[in-house]
Amino acid sequence: MPGLNLRNIANSAIQGLNPNVTATIRRAGTYTTDASGKRTPTFTEITVPVQIQPITTGDMQKLDNLNIQGVHRAIYVSAEVEAMIRVDKKGGDQIVFPQGVMPEDNDNTTRWIVSAVLEVYQSGWRKVAITLQNSYSQ
Repeated sequence: MPGLNLRNIANSAIQGLNPNVTATIRRAGTYTTDASGKRTPTFTEITVPVQIQPITTGDMQKLDNLNIQGVHRAIYVSAEVEAMIRVDKKGGDQIVFPQGVMPEDNDNTTRWIVSAVLEVYQSGWRKVAITLQNSYSQ
């Protein structure tokens, strides 16, 4: 059926149990370099609703195969987000949640990074794995 968006239907059904939350995606851009040679990443920010889910065993195995360790979640997001690409020395997009949304956010300084794109849906939704970052630079 053309125009049928199964992801939107599923998302609508799950809202009563697990509502979407608004998150800010900090899309990784280029770097600026100061006079001393220090590079600072630049970001473009967009705010979107996301659906937070626990990571599945299969998704955890994918992350293990990529040698990505840490605290993980899966999110469904209706935006193009990118994971880190080690060979290109490119950091993944960052996800910032409002204070109190994530239990690990005890001091309002946590960031999550898109560590892997797990699924891409034709309707524009993506399922991505996010990994907690202990520290970050503004």
